[in-house]
Amino acid sequence: MSTDTTSQHHHDRLARTEQPLSGIKVLDLTRLLPGAWCTQMLVDLGAEVIKVEQPGVGDYWRWVEPHVEEQGYAFLALNRGKKSITIDLKNAAGKEALLALCETADVLLEGFRPGVMARLGLGPDELTRRFPRLVYCALTGFGQDGPDAQLAAHDLNYLGLTGVLHYVSGSQTQPRTTALPVGDISGGAQMALTGILAALLNRGRTGRGRVVDISITDGLLSLVSFMSSRWNVKSEGRAPVPFDEPFNKPFYTVYETQDGGHMVVGAYEPKFWNTVCEVLELPEWSERQWATGDEEERMRNALAAKFRTRTREEWTQTFSEHEACVTPVLTLSEASRSPQAKARGMTITVEDPVEGTLEHIACPVRFEGVAYSTSAPCPRLGENTEELLASVGYDTQQIADLRLQKAI
Repeated sequence: MSTDTTSQHHHDRLARTEQPLSGIKVLDLTRLLPGAWCTQMLVDLGAEVIKVEQPGVGDYWRWVEPHVEEQGYAFLALNRGKKSITIDLKNAAGKEALLALCETADVLLEGFRPGVMARLGLGPDELTRRFPRLVYCALTGFGQDGPDAQLAAHDLNYLGLTGVLHYVSGSQTQPRTTALPVGDISGGAQMALTGILAALLNRGRTGRGRVVDISITDGLLSLVSFMSSRWNVKSEGRAPVPFDEPFNKPFYTVYETQDGGHMVVGAYEPKFWNTVCEVLELPEWSERQWATGDEEERMRNALAAKFRTRTREEWTQTFSEHEACVTPVLTLSEASRSPQAKARGMTITVEDPVEGTLEHIACPVRFEGVAYSTSAPCPRLGENTEELLASVGYDTQQIADLRLQKAI
């Protein structure tokens, strides 16, 4: 099948298949990363997402450097296809405007510290009483209760407080920072997405929404649950030592190549390890995969010396001919433009009237082979304010009055 025919077949299926979340309306009151990542997934799956932003300020990420043209790259990456309305939630008239939007909304997602929405008269108890079908999701660092509920923290703090930093840094004695916000995305955004979808499914059976309480630290702890279960192992009557060491063995680690590149060896199973030893011409280590102490270090040094004899490309080509779980460490640019990423359609182009042509990573979820990824541009701050207020019954004069009151 030609490329043109394949592309047309893809678009035909896309046209025939309704997006999974078509008809779902989401009010997104969050700022920065976790909420935006979550609602970007909802947009890509067909939901209508309305960003409720503070007048004159908006989501802070709009203005964070570096800018593409007028707005920050991070904001542009995570707000494709959304709508923007400006509402001052501290203003009585603004609060009424939000309540009017809640009349037709399916989901409200907020990321304020616990108690803030309640003090505004917009807390989960109040909103779910007035709108029984509404799914209310609160996404915070530590959840709605507990001694840390009001603690100020960011992604790196969450990683450190949950033990995860030992695993992502590769060192227990010298934990290091990581550029990837694992907590915000995996502990927060993905857990919020799961909670929201589960609550919507439950509403389909019961007719009632749910209050979803998402804690980033809870989410991170759940990621390491299979590691912490080692505590339950009893050995010779002694209490087991918690599994707090990073898993870094000669057969499961990273090696530098001749040109300064790196290769990942993930040869966990003996059959893969045997192949690695064969390709590297180190047969003496084939039966010593789980060596410890000085012997382990000698094995690691032997492999490191071998990998430094060729370039990353040369080793990539060599191991492409053998099943050994040995692959190159790619940069993000290389990964997003790899043949596999291209075949899966994992990059999309967005034409923004102000920012120009933008390239973004696509939604990873596919249905019947079809990936839904909106290529609509990000909204300007407050771009859809009048349209959205009109949709819930406000007339031209009422909208003008809201502006006079600085409610929008």
